[in-house]
Amino acid sequence: MFVLKKIIVLISILVFLGIGTIGCEREGPAERTGKKLDDAAEQVGEKAEKLMEKSGEKLEEAGEKMQ
Repeated sequence: MFVLKKIIVLISILVFLGIGTIGCEREGPAERTGKKLDDAAEQVGEKAEKLMEKSGEKLEEAGEKMQ
């Protein structure tokens, strides 16, 4: 009887873990949208950084011409 309880508990744990991992495999629409927003924000940040670098270079050139 004790062995049967252990087997039932073990099977229950395995089923619970199996269901939990199956539910995590699929991305929902909110996750896809979040990833798209993250990608867009990263691209904007990269472009802003490049623009700041170019602006700094132009300001340095302008400062050198004024001297």
